[in-house]
Amino acid sequence: MTDWTVVFWSSARQIAEEAKLPREMLPAADVAPAAFFAQLREAGETTAAIAYVACALPKLETIEWGLACLPPLDREDPDYAARMQLRDSAKRWLHEPDDENRRAIERLVEGADQSWPEALIGLAIFFSGGSIAPEDSPPVPADPRLPGQLIAGAVQTVVAQSAIANPGLAESVLDLGNRLAITGREAVAAQ
Repeated sequence: MTDWTVVFWSSARQIAEEAKLPREMLPAADVAPAAFFAQLREAGETTAAIAYVACALPKLETIEWGLACLPPLDREDPDYAARMQLRDSAKRWLHEPDDENRRAIERLVEGADQSWPEALIGLAIFFSGGSIAPEDSPPVPADPRLPGQLIAGAVQTVVAQSAIANPGLAESVLDLGNRLAITGREAVAAQ
């Protein structure tokens, strides 16, 4: 098993608690992050494994992972343009993670269907840093756990919606999450 070199956490238990896994699933304090991820996968705990890796990865890697998990959109989908705009704005923010791009995606999310995985990714970006208060108000920081939790929700939504058409998708997204934890954002570029 390869170490998760990109993950800052040293204990799987810390990550599992951050991911809000049920108490009965929490590992012992001395279990390594990558080892517990492997245990979750071997046990068939896909939803927990998604939440775990989403909270383990640093914010940029987590958001990159969420975007990489999105399936292609059907051009005939009536929401195609709005969803593509969210995807494009998220990619723009990844390449230039500044407050202007973060606020731009917030405005797009406000008009989006909140059940879209793209909207959850947009919210993860908005909550990833900077103030969540209106621009002319005193700064209010976001809960640092929100980006990982929102990306977990986005990826879980993608996997659930694709379960019949693409039953291997869950394993693919977990493989990608593992590669991101090992090599960082290069894992997505190598896809």
